[in-house]
Amino acid sequence: MLTALCSLLILIAPPTPPAPSPKIPDAVFVTESPKDAKDVAAVKKSAKKGDTVVVKAKIGGRAEPFVKNRAIFMVADRSLKTCDEIPGDTCPRPWDYCCESPESKKANMATVQFVGEDGKPLKVGAQAAGGLEPLRLVVIEGVVSEIDDKGTLVIDAKKVFVEPAKKK
Repeated sequence: MLTALCSLLILIAPPTPPAPSPKIPDAVFVTESPKDAKDVAAVKKSAKKGDTVVVKAKIGGRAEPFVKNRAIFMVADRSLKTCDEIPGDTCPRPWDYCCESPESKKANMATVQFVGEDGKPLKVGAQAAGGLEPLRLVVIEGVVSEIDDKGTLVIDAKKVFVEPAKKK
């Protein structure tokens, strides 16, 4: 009898709604650039874990600068030349900085991530969110979650300004 009653309760209980899909909050994307932005290289020289930083950069750093199904992407110091800025270079992925030395990449690149309340990257791709695409110029305000002397700089983004694309 108890089994029958439990089965009946399961049948009439309302279904559990599915968990909402993760999404990068729209409020992260701002219409005005955060102030006092510094180059990636300068931030890497002085920042410490927990610091709030403002970085101006260009999206890129490898063939696939966006991590699939995670709100993580790579940025590079704007002083680095992408392949499309080098006369005669026909690289199909100019945002990968394949012409830069490993030492230059180490000194001039950073990882940007959007994290949830648990401090872990959101389980959603960042490409196209708020206009994020390879080679786009961005200004990011966030908190340094990781930095070391091996070239790692990870910024948990709080505000992202995507500069309007230049007309060609």
